Parts: sequence; structure tokens; C-alpha cells
Amino acid sequence: MSGTELIAAFEVQLRAVLPSSWRLAARRRPDPGATDDVDAVFELTGPDRTRARLLVEVKRAVEPRNVGAVLTQVETFRRRRPARSMQELAVVAAPFLSPLARERLGQAGAGWFDATGNLRVQLDRPSLFIDRTGATRSPFTEPGDRRLQSLRGSAAARVVRALLDDSGRRGVRTLATEAAVGAASSSRVLDLLARDDLVERDNRSAVVSVRKRSLARRWAQDYGLTTTNDVVPALAPRGVDHLLKRLAGYRQPYALTGSAAARTYLPPEITAVAPLTLPVLYVPDAVDALDALELRRAGSGANVMLVEPFDEVAYRGATSTGGLHFVAPSQAVVDLLTGPGRSAEEADQLVDILGREDAEWTR
Repeated sequence: MSGTELIAAFEVQLRAVLPSSWRLAARRRPDPGATDDVDAVFELTGPDRTRARLLVEVKRAVEPRNVGAVLTQVETFRRRRPARSMQELAVVAAPFLSPLARERLGQAGAGWFDATGNLRVQLDRPSLFIDRTGATRSPFTEPGDRRLQSLRGSAAARVVRALLDDSGRRGVRTLATEAAVGAASSSRVLDLLARDDLVERDNRSAVVSVRKRSLARRWAQDYGLTTTNDVVPALAPRGVDHLLKRLAGYRQPYALTGSAAARTYLPPEITAVAPLTLPVLYVPDAVDALDALELRRAGSGANVMLVEPFDEVAYRGATSTGGLHFVAPSQAVVDLLTGPGRSAEEADQLVDILGREDAEWTR
């Protein structure tokens, strides 16, 4: 969509949701001769006659790392043409704004609009809150853009896990060795993560810091516990406790993930968000596990989930406690983020704990 089409679409959306007691006046290119101008100014008047301005900046594409620069343009206009006694809100419009880009805009106190229906405008005076959700993945493609766009696949998963599990400065080749992938794959994944403002790199392109909380959430957009792996729901007729006892004698590689793993990494004084009702177990062969662990395949009423991992990275950094094997904390986090029930809340709890020892998990 062109810039004028985006502004027109934004205006249509606003008029569609505003009550009849509100007024909206739009101006395109308030000062066409200025190089630091915004693309449109919308003036809103509430039923109590208080007014506010939306300063709309249109971009063809907005990457998370560029959000600050885009808002600086709006701030320059704001200082050059200040409003008198009315609230102003920067609004960034683009064909598509990724979840991370919208998160960065929200952290900066800005609004947004994109052609897929993502829309957020929040004002204190006059009081207004509009929040609509559109696409989470871009439906648009740029001809000739061969850059990596997704964290799907084994190579991306291995690089992400290596970044989440360790810290310190690492170059492309060092990271590739840690992740057991080719240098080219490592470079492409790092390029994507840099565009999404998830890693910081020095002038030699080495990673110097990682936003681990945000990176785990970004990976969860392309990875799903039950969608990326092969899952077999099962029933443990004698209960979960009996299953855990059977695991002590299970001779195949395995690792508990999800709620069971999260509990292993919680301090004794912290109570888990939810009770353990559905153990999730990575196994190499679900059919073998059903027999060895005395489980039954279940179409409904399952109390165990057997998962054949799409890649061996699921076992990376697994630990043993009390005779049982558990996935690394980073794997547990992403599995919880994409798991059933209250798993997302459990993921947040685990991330908070990880942030106590590693500050990179707080961002």
C-alpha cells in the first residue's frame, strides 16, 4: 500500500470506531515543504470539547531496531510545531508491523496502524482507547529480499538455543560451532535477530548481548510445542506419580519439559503457578515409550503428552535431578509459551526466576 492509501485506511478505521459525539479532522502533509514533517496530523475532539493530535508517520517497513529513529522524526516535528494545551500521540503506520515492532512502539508510548488491521490509539484527554489485532505475520513479500524471515527450522532453533543458554561475546563462527550449524546459517539467523533488535553486535558483527526474554517470545512465534514436533497424547492409567517412577528405569533418551521442568528450576520458596496435571515428555520413539512406560494412546482424557522432537536441540543442556531428566530452562520457557492451559503464566514465572541470575533474561 502507498503512504496515502495507508493514511486513508487509518482515517476510515478511526471514523468507524469513534462515537458520533467525537469529531475528527485530518490534514495530510501539514507542511509539504519541510523535510522533517510528519505525513499527517489527525485532530480529535471529544464530547467534552477537549482536543488531541495524532502525529502520523508512514513507513514502507519498520523493523524493531528502527523504532527509535522513526519516533525521533515525529519528535522533531513536535518540537518545531508544538501543540497548545492538547495531548499529542505519535502513530506509526506501515503495511505491516511485527509483534516486536508493536511492542517497541508501546514501550515508547506510541500508537500504530497497519494494513492487516493492527491498530492502537490511547489518549488520556480526551479519554480514548482503541486496540485491534490483525496479522502476526506479514502477508507481504518484497521481491528480491532473500534475507531470513523466520526462526522455523533446525538451524534457527540451534542458534537461538545457543544464545539463550550462554552469555558473553561470540562471533559468527564461534556461535556456529556452539550451535552445530554452518557459519552461513549462523550469520543469517543473527542478521534476522539484529533486525528485530534482539541481539546487540559490535563493529566486528560479534554478539555482545542478547535480549533473552524477547528472543524466547520471538522464537515462540515460529515454533510451537504441539505444531513443530510430533505429539502423541497418552493416558497413564495408574497416575502421574507412577509414570515418574517408571521413568527412572526408562533406558531411552528422554527429557521432561513444560510444567514438570519449570518446577525443577523454581526456588523452594516459590510455589508453581499451576499444579502438575499434564507431564510433557520428549522421547525419540513414542510407540516404544507407550509400551515401556505402561501408557495408552488417548484420543481424549490424556494425562501425559509424548513428544518426538523435530531436532535433537530439544535435549541440549538437559539436566538430571532426583533420578529424572529435564530440558534446559530455555527449552522449558519456549515450550511453556506455546503449551496448553496456564503454560504462558508458568513461562513468565520461570523467566522471572532466570532473570535473578542473568540480567539478559529481564529484557
